[in-house]
Amino acid sequence: MDIAQVLENALLGLDANTREEATAQLETAAVENFVMFIGLLTQTLADESVKVEVRMLAAIALKNQLTSKNPKRKKEQAERWIGLEEEIKQQIRDSSLKTLLSSDERVGRSIAQLVAAIADIDLPRSEWSNLITVIVENTKSDKPVAVKKAALLTIGYICENADPSNPGIVSQANGILLAIVQGAQTSEPSIDVRLTAINALVNSLEFIRQNFQREGERNYIMQVVCEATQSDDSDLKASAYGALAKIMSLYYNHMSLYMEKALYSLTVSGMQSPDEKVSCMAIEFWSTVCEEEIDRSLRKQEYGDQLLAADAQDLVIYNFAVGAIQDVLPTLLTLLTKQNEDAEDDSWSVAMAAGACLQLFAQNVGNYVVQPTLNFVESNIGSTNWRDREAAIMAFGSILDGPDNDKLKSLIGEALTPILGLMKDDNLQVKETVAWCLGRIADLVIDAVASEQYLDQVITAIVDGLKDHPKVSTNCCWTLINLIEQISSDSEELETCALSKYYEVLVPLLIELSSRGENEASARTSAYEALSILVLFAPRDCMPFVNNIATEVLSRLEYTITMASQVQNNEDKVNLEELQSNILSLLTNVIRRAKKEVSAVSDNLMEIFLKLLTSQQEQHGSKSVIEEDIFIAISAIASSIDSDFNKYMPVFLPFLSKALVNTESTTCKTAVGLVADIARSLQADLAPYCNDIMNILGNNLSNPDIPKDLRPIIISCFGDIASSIGDLFAPYLEVVMKILAAAQNLQPEDGSIESFDYIFNVKESVLDAYVGIIAGFHNNPQAIYPHVQTIFQFLASIPADVNFAGTDSVCGSTVGLIGDLAQMYGDDIKPLLAQDWILEFVKHVQKNPSFSDNTRFTAKWARKLIK
Repeated sequence: MDIAQVLENALLGLDANTREEATAQLETAAVENFVMFIGLLTQTLADESVKVEVRMLAAIALKNQLTSKNPKRKKEQAERWIGLEEEIKQQIRDSSLKTLLSSDERVGRSIAQLVAAIADIDLPRSEWSNLITVIVENTKSDKPVAVKKAALLTIGYICENADPSNPGIVSQANGILLAIVQGAQTSEPSIDVRLTAINALVNSLEFIRQNFQREGERNYIMQVVCEATQSDDSDLKASAYGALAKIMSLYYNHMSLYMEKALYSLTVSGMQSPDEKVSCMAIEFWSTVCEEEIDRSLRKQEYGDQLLAADAQDLVIYNFAVGAIQDVLPTLLTLLTKQNEDAEDDSWSVAMAAGACLQLFAQNVGNYVVQPTLNFVESNIGSTNWRDREAAIMAFGSILDGPDNDKLKSLIGEALTPILGLMKDDNLQVKETVAWCLGRIADLVIDAVASEQYLDQVITAIVDGLKDHPKVSTNCCWTLINLIEQISSDSEELETCALSKYYEVLVPLLIELSSRGENEASARTSAYEALSILVLFAPRDCMPFVNNIATEVLSRLEYTITMASQVQNNEDKVNLEELQSNILSLLTNVIRRAKKEVSAVSDNLMEIFLKLLTSQQEQHGSKSVIEEDIFIAISAIASSIDSDFNKYMPVFLPFLSKALVNTESTTCKTAVGLVADIARSLQADLAPYCNDIMNILGNNLSNPDIPKDLRPIIISCFGDIASSIGDLFAPYLEVVMKILAAAQNLQPEDGSIESFDYIFNVKESVLDAYVGIIAGFHNNPQAIYPHVQTIFQFLASIPADVNFAGTDSVCGSTVGLIGDLAQMYGDDIKPLLAQDWILEFVKHVQKNPSFSDNTRFTAKWARKLIK
């Protein structure tokens, strides 16, 4: 097999058939004779007589045999590599390192990815011991630029994907740091090499933690990065400021000295740079400072009196942002006037970065931002230059989250009239920002505009904005949503509310806006979302408007089914699916708001939904985009009409089963949730359908390839089914209890946050399942008795887990389950109830002021039963 020719055909073949045939040959070779295949690839990538593009493809093809974005596939590939003979692996390693010396930067970039893929497997196993030594050698000043860049790229790729807690990688930190510093220092003549080194440093910062703890090494790292901010090259300067931001987020505790000596002045200078990339990254530094200080403040509040001395040291706050008010805040405000010239240009700009940073400053330092910002607003809001006016509104809207509410209310009262006046400004960007600012006011300081006097003015401005450019109308829809959620959160139970009188104007306007053929600036979607909120929180006197909306959107949904056959291209298809999703979301809220009254039209609704499901399956098979939205709407029907939903089960069950089987689709998770909703609605009437459903769910759990986040949802669903059908769950009890017993003993695969989150979700779902099963068998305690010991073993693990012990819902379910078990078995489980941890835990939950009244009441009830 001439692998080079096949690779060339796959990459550079003149016709599609040649390329497809060559690709198929490569795939077959990889499966049928893996060792020979990777050997041929290794020879090709090292052969300088072969075309550069082919060598690059050989490197990437070999890398793809060693790593994958799919975790399961990646694990299998790593195991396959580990299982190869050492001689074969060493040949590939040596050839890869030799090819890193290539004079062609394109080859070097591809080989760097390959070397990193091998290192990702080898270094955690303490193999390939000479790798970092060779890379350090390749970064020395006398090496060619291409070689130094390839070496530093390799370092960056290794650190980007590796686990920073792995001792095999961390043990290489000294070499990694040495290579980076050699490439980044000012004595390096190549700007490209310095830039590559700084980017590698950003990826390596978590690995060199121990180096950073040592003052001498830390000083040198900071010196190298700060010197890079003074480069004449804008890319290098921008990357250096990005590195400073990453350093601040990881090593805030060590930054006080450097802030005082250099970083205040360096970053302010960077923010004022005429180069947008540099300015944005310098602004990002101060955004990071604020984020870190906000996070530390929140964590200190969370710990409260339980904050230990060690934690207090880790959460020290130097108030860098407060100290920077005098220099940084005026700079940020000035940069707000650096907007993009074109109103249609949504690319990230200096002004956007400054606005985002100003919001974080306000959250961090509170009232300190108010007066300087107010002075800026007063000076610019009446300017003849649109940039000044827009910046003034942006500044005002940006500081609404952080300062005292009472202080903000008085400011808004003074500023609201001139702000609203700009809703009719000649400049689009000004109007767009006014609508955004009103949305911020409605979201964060609703008291300032909730009175009838101001509400009339705000609604009038919203109505004007809804008739304007799509960018303005989108923000006005968001403002309206915030107003409704803040003012009318409980109005569905009321006869009327403060917003009732505006429905007559708003509903027709939004219906018209939602009927647009295109969705420019998400204006159509936003109109549907605003209608959804109007529906969901409609008081009784606005129900005629809800009925009108329902009639209109049902008509639209039926029309989209006929439109599906007229779709000409992918753009039309995406537009139609987006429209159908919007309609279904609105219709779901109509059903939820109508509640029991939906039974009068449920037959018609289900007929349309089933027709739409059929259409989707015929046209898209298992890849339907809106199937999930249809299931959510059907869930709303089931929850509204309860046992009456049973008449639809025979015809709907095949669609539901098909979705449950298709675990690769996100619809599967929605389908499992729908099973739980239907169970709660049908209660014992679900029993005839349980065999099919339980078999599918059980098969899914036994499939090692299903998405991990699907498992907790299925486990929790078992509890919903059991609590609904009661004793009829008996045929499935033993199997389910074995599943729960295994799940409750799962441990994290590694030290990653993702692993701990997964275990938390699994165990929370086990708790939900136990609660449901105990509720279902409350009148048949003997069926559960053999499993009581296992349940208590699980419950005993909850107080010991700080994440569980501090979660209201988990603690509420736990004490409730303890109370249920005590009520069911009494003296029969007295030794289990007498365990010291039980009474101590229940008392802790009962007295915890941060828990809800319901959780604390449940704990009090359980405590009485235990006694």
